[in-house]
Formats: sequence, C-alpha cells, structure tokens
Amino acid sequence: MSDQSQKVIKEQKIPFCLSVLGLSVSVFALHFFLTPTAVVAQKSVKGLQIATVKSMDNGDNACYVTLVDQKGKVYQSVYANFEICAKEKTFLNNRVRLSYEQGRINDCQSAEPCGKSKQVTLITRMQVIR
Repeated sequence: MSDQSQKVIKEQKIPFCLSVLGLSVSVFALHFFLTPTAVVAQKSVKGLQIATVKSMDNGDNACYVTLVDQKGKVYQSVYANFEICAKEKTFLNNRVRLSYEQGRINDCQSAEPCGKSKQVTLITRMQVIR
C-alpha cells in the first residue's frame, strides 16, 4: 500500500471515530431526556390530597417525600417541611391526607447558607387516614 493510500485511510478514520463518538453522545442524551420516569413536576403535586408515603429523606434544603396516589402514580422528591420528616415513623407506608402551602427553601448546593432561596410548594401537614 502506498504512503498516500495509508494517509487517506487515516484521515477517513478520524472523522469516522468522531462521528461514532457524536452518535453515542446523541443517543445517550436522547435516552436521558426521553426515558419515562416516575418523577412528576412539583406543580402537579399540589392537587394530590390523599396518597401513601413510600419514603422520606431529610435532605440539606428540605424534606423530600415519595408518594403514591390512589391510581399508583409515583411522585418523587416532593418538598415538605423538616417537621414532616421528623415524624417519619408515623407516616411511612401509611395513607395520608396532605395540606400544602407556598414556602421558601435554600437554593444552595449544601446545607451551608449561600444567600439564595426559591419559592416552592411544600407539604405542611400530613394526617394519617385510618
């Protein structure tokens, strides 16, 4: 094989490798954005009045609650007051009636104060339904 033929083959391999890499990144991005998840936007949670509590996590900036409605739809990372997480044993795996209010939480990467906050819909009251 001549030197010029080898050079042409090498020049063709680089764009091909870049194309394969670009395609891989594109497929990953599409998968990331189009994969159905159980996460539901916070705005739609406010209408949820009765649900079963599946998990509670006392995070840096809020209490995060996972709820399942009567139709089996899962709501993950729903904001709640820290006082709600403090009563995890009372609420976990029980059906509850929910009350919401607008509230402010830190909008920081950790529990350390950063001076930023955001307004969100918070669960402010949970009542176990027997």
